[in-house]
Amino acid sequence: MNIDEDRNLIFEKLEKKINVKKILRSPIRNISQQSWEGHYLFGSRRKIIAAADPALATTISVPLDLKREPHMQNARITMIEFENLFAQAMTTIFNQCRSEAARRFNMEDIHTILVSTKTSHFNIDDRAVQNPIGCFGKKISFLLELIFTKREIFEEFKPLFGAPEEFFFAESPQVCLVSIARLRRFPLALIVADDETASLFVLAKAKGGQGVLYREKFAWSFSTIFTAIQNDFRVSGSPARELYSAYCRHEMSPAAARVFKKTIQPALDAFFHEVKKSKVGGSVYVDSPYDMPFDLPFRTAGASLEDIPISEILSEVDFMADMKQSANRPGVLFRYLAPFLEAYFDRNNSEINQKLRRRLHWLAQ
Repeated sequence: MNIDEDRNLIFEKLEKKINVKKILRSPIRNISQQSWEGHYLFGSRRKIIAAADPALATTISVPLDLKREPHMQNARITMIEFENLFAQAMTTIFNQCRSEAARRFNMEDIHTILVSTKTSHFNIDDRAVQNPIGCFGKKISFLLELIFTKREIFEEFKPLFGAPEEFFFAESPQVCLVSIARLRRFPLALIVADDETASLFVLAKAKGGQGVLYREKFAWSFSTIFTAIQNDFRVSGSPARELYSAYCRHEMSPAAARVFKKTIQPALDAFFHEVKKSKVGGSVYVDSPYDMPFDLPFRTAGASLEDIPISEILSEVDFMADMKQSANRPGVLFRYLAPFLEAYFDRNNSEINQKLRRRLHWLAQ
């Protein structure tokens, strides 16, 4: 992806099944990534941004309150004091966070690796501040985000995680919801549905005004629709998907559409049941490589299912993009756009975040 002088986003190439190890180990890249004393020897115009599927990365958001010692409360907060208070808090919460991440991955704690940390939304005694260092107060409050991944992913991307510059790595549903939050109010809900899995993510407002990401079960997937089509029409996987696409594009005759709807209705009922069971209300955005078999927005169980407002988001940040450059659905392209936008506007490479990442580096092993 590139940007021209008029802030047009240009999709240079969309590839699947990229050999990441081959790219990372290429001789040219090895030379360009050589470093000395924490700095690259050669500059680069390109920045690598990775947004991982929730099966590969998960975000744990923790609102923290750091209470200062009574004898320190009349003095300004220093970086050393903040680091010490933070380290004390991490000894309590880190193992709990890693265990929760391991539970989501369905694996042992030892194979769950911390790869990124970020602090934001600072408050001193419930008063919002940009930076707590140099302030007076009794309590420092902020949001801490910890991103974990599987050991196999960590080992594959290790050259990037260990690079002198910060490697922007995020969980895909989170950056999608953060981008939507530029336009819409909390809480925000996102259903991510693929062939075999689906998940519901909720970005809710926590104390201090920041958004905290929650993950909910959503026992449904598009395979329930495709299996029903295969069984009723005696076709294999690819023809079943083609029939489904034709139905969604309204390319069937009225009679054929009625028969087809009867076939997929039980799968749709199961989808609506999951929406109702989740008890989400308001706008619920759908992120999927497939069209939904009904026109959006669509109201059900107190929720309004909607497409992600991509054009509005781009307009809000003064970017433009030709969404017709790819054969993919616009929602699929947004899986690439959202991480780019959040990395472009990322302002979390502060001194505090740099120091905390170095302090927590020993946990990434």
